[in-house]
Amino acid sequence: MKLQSWLVTGATGMIGQALVKALVDEGHAVRTLGRSARSVHGSTPFVWSPSRGEFPLEALEGVDVVVHLAAASVGQRWTGSHRRAILESRTLGTHLLREALVQAGFSGTWIQASAIGIYGHAPEICDEQSTKGRGFLADVAEAWERASQPEVTAPFRLVRMRLGLVLSPDGGTLAKLLPIYKFGLGAPLGSGQQHMGWIHLEDVIQFITWAAATPEASDAYNVVAPRANTNEEFSQSLAKALNRPHWAPKVPGFALAMAMGEMSSLLLEGQNVRPSRLLDAGFQWKHSDLLDALKHCTS
Repeated sequence: MKLQSWLVTGATGMIGQALVKALVDEGHAVRTLGRSARSVHGSTPFVWSPSRGEFPLEALEGVDVVVHLAAASVGQRWTGSHRRAILESRTLGTHLLREALVQAGFSGTWIQASAIGIYGHAPEICDEQSTKGRGFLADVAEAWERASQPEVTAPFRLVRMRLGLVLSPDGGTLAKLLPIYKFGLGAPLGSGQQHMGWIHLEDVIQFITWAAATPEASDAYNVVAPRANTNEEFSQSLAKALNRPHWAPKVPGFALAMAMGEMSSLLLEGQNVRPSRLLDAGFQWKHSDLLDALKHCTS
């Protein structure tokens, strides 16, 4: 891919840091947009404030690719205030960025984060043609994607990446699970039959660079591995990757619901997601097998 100028939001997060480092290492000019002027891996920082509607248009000058990752974590108890933060962190920033891109006459590629949670609880195979599901996260993902849609025809190309569970040794869900499994206490959650659409962090970065370099890429893609695994398969594979026993009984769903409230749906529900559009495009995953991906993350 030719050297380009990139603007990345959410650059201090797990995906953002990995993306910025990969781009800088390849020689691209990288700018970041955040709530403070913190440079990530030598990138040029700009400051914005979605809550106040403040956007530095100079950050877009000469930019070829915009990647919008900024969003509040869903992995925190869903109090009323945090539910608002989950929604508003996605919609306010995305709407502000959309309007700035239109105002600046941006004609490059906008790669926008979304989530497979848009399908709700989906035990049957679903792909990009499937309808929106039900539930809080499905509603949030729908609003998130709607906020990125220009009201009028825009000159930029919009790619939405519906992310699954991102596997990395450096953060996210896997980092929280590792101590439990290293002690040999890992176990399936609830029935263990709920599906987990997952993707290795390296393949997320590969998708972003592929989408930027592929002119025909547009609209929504399920950014997950070719096959979703059940929670029980995931639990067994993580224990095997760490060479630890997997004998603990399943964690009852009612116990998770009592401890976590509505947020327990993150663990007890799932999406049997198929990345049909990536498969049709001939996308090549670096880590398409769950056990191999977990071994790579834990070695």
